[in-house]
Amino acid sequence: MRPSIECLPCFLNHAIVISDMSGCGKEQRELIVRKTLAKLASLDFSLPPPAMAKAIHSFVAEITGNSDPYRHLKEESTAFALKLLPFLQEEVAKAVNPFECAIRLAIAGNIIDFGANHKFKLDDVHKVIADSLSAPMDISAMSVLDKCIGAAKDILYIADNAGELVFDRLLIERFQEKITLAVRGAPILNDATRHEVGSSGIPPSVGVIDTGDNVPGVMLGDCSPEFKDAFRRADLIIAKGQGNFESLDGTDRPIFFLFKAKCDVIARNLGVELGSLQIRGKNI
Repeated sequence: MRPSIECLPCFLNHAIVISDMSGCGKEQRELIVRKTLAKLASLDFSLPPPAMAKAIHSFVAEITGNSDPYRHLKEESTAFALKLLPFLQEEVAKAVNPFECAIRLAIAGNIIDFGANHKFKLDDVHKVIADSLSAPMDISAMSVLDKCIGAAKDILYIADNAGELVFDRLLIERFQEKITLAVRGAPILNDATRHEVGSSGIPPSVGVIDTGDNVPGVMLGDCSPEFKDAFRRADLIIAKGQGNFESLDGTDRPIFFLFKAKCDVIARNLGVELGSLQIRGKNI
């Protein structure tokens, strides 16, 4: 997916927020804003939005010396989600359709995103969970996903955010013998890395790889050989979150995207309501 003109203010706002989170002073903050404006002036509109997020993160880290400004928020998100986990597991266990419930809750976890929503509060999750259990969803797409998971022998599950990764356990643990979990290769925003895998309680039987890159999505040209091989070899790919959707929408591999439409541009392009639960399969 290509960025639109409407993405530009969002990019600039993100640069301001991440500079504040990095603890930089006034002069550093102004330098970050100037660099962002210069980057926007020469923006390559053929690249997906996550590429710009990576560029901003790179020069913020260079200027401030802080390569992981979201670390404390990732830890807080993971701890909060782990407290919720017994409730989530109970919801799945008592559901008429446990698979559908696990899907709904895994997508609900996508709301734990301080990158897309700078005003997000962890307390908001309680309402999101309640709403997600009854929100409209493409049931036919969910049924196809269920069948594809059942038929697949090798599933690549591409994670998104920390905290959300705990919600992903509701799906991962059901099919752990056939899943390889992929996370980011280095810190970027609040996205999950190998560090968050360990603290999220992912079963040790689940193989874990990383992309070898720190873009908040997947740009295959920049990924490690290990990830590229897993991506080519998988019978089925499940990609969580908007960043993965934005960067992988053009792939020719069998893939399902699970995310909430948290952005006006995304919602309009897809013709869906803002905040809606999305299950979108391609090449199936």
